Amino acid sequence: MENKTVNDRRVKELSEVEKIARFYGFLPINPPKIKKEDIEYTKKFDQSSYPAEKAALLRMYFEDKLMAKPQPNMFYCERPFPGAGKSKKSSKLEGSLVSLGSAKNVCECLSIQTVVAILRNLGYKNLEVEINSIGDKDSANEFQKNLNIFIRKNMNNFFPSIRQALKKDLFKVLKEQPPGWENFEVDRPKSIDFLSESSRKHFKEILEFLELMDIPYQINHTLVGDTDIGSETIFTINGSFGYTGDKQEELAYGFRFNRLAKKIGYRKGLLCNILNISAKLKKKLKKVKAKQIKPNFFLVQFGHEAKMKSFLVLEEIHKAGANIAHSITKDKLSGQMITAEKSGVPYIILLGQKEALENSVIIRDTNTRSQETVSIPNLATRIKELF
Repeated sequence: MENKTVNDRRVKELSEVEKIARFYGFLPINPPKIKKEDIEYTKKFDQSSYPAEKAALLRMYFEDKLMAKPQPNMFYCERPFPGAGKSKKSSKLEGSLVSLGSAKNVCECLSIQTVVAILRNLGYKNLEVEINSIGDKDSANEFQKNLNIFIRKNMNNFFPSIRQALKKDLFKVLKEQPPGWENFEVDRPKSIDFLSESSRKHFKEILEFLELMDIPYQINHTLVGDTDIGSETIFTINGSFGYTGDKQEELAYGFRFNRLAKKIGYRKGLLCNILNISAKLKKKLKKVKAKQIKPNFFLVQFGHEAKMKSFLVLEEIHKAGANIAHSITKDKLSGQMITAEKSGVPYIILLGQKEALENSVIIRDTNTRSQETVSIPNLATRIKELF
């Protein structure tokens, strides 16, 4: 058992990538070491989703008693994890944005926003999200049942290569798209047609976030992830450096693995989201000594529309080069205000339903209690004037 805490795991040096992750709320840490039991417990799962790393993260959560801390716990860590038997490549950025302890789709939204900011900082362009949802356990089971029925009805019409793939894995044809399968793509069941009401809402709000942030996306019905441990949304982020002839590459891959904890023997399940980045670097990332950063602002939001507009506020603050603390994963106004007041920040940014409709925020000076209303498009300019 590792006798470590999250504070012990904090990195001593930060790259520009880790600074961006920290800005959006993902604490840079040294990842937990993969142990033999992590590999043993997860050997039956799809290894392309690195289940042993996820088992190590779950062990860290329970050993460090993170359940006693405010949820979710959000981290950034470099990959591959120690114990994976792989060496780090200086020519690539490989890392994970992890959210543990929350079912809220804000976790997916924050991870996408963070990775988009990171990839743009690295020089990537033409970023696009491909996304799908298999929903919760009941949704996924209903989809699988209907896919089975469809396959049995069409078995005699499939090419031999498809029949062979189906013998190994029902979802293998969706992932690998063997020749001939394209003839059945239009008519075969799609996972989003079987989503429960809560899963449909979860998925719809992530699409709403992508539209609000003007991030191009398309629904890709072939994305199903590891159906043994996965749930809800699965997404990839694709892009290129924008050179002539450049093809879009997959740069990041994210999904929820809410069902893994119980599958590997924990008494309780754990709500988890992860986004793995794997992107080529133009130049080696430089690191500087990690310093404690005191936020200049604390963002308080209340109401669904305000929560969504909060992502725009974060982007403007990031443009301005200021530091901010936030509780976007929280819903109650009173709790956020107490945390904001205790934080000692010079300014609190307030965003409610009225402000969301007017595309504005209120900036409150915590010393004088004076406040002003600023439109979100002008927020970065005003922030620079304050600092």
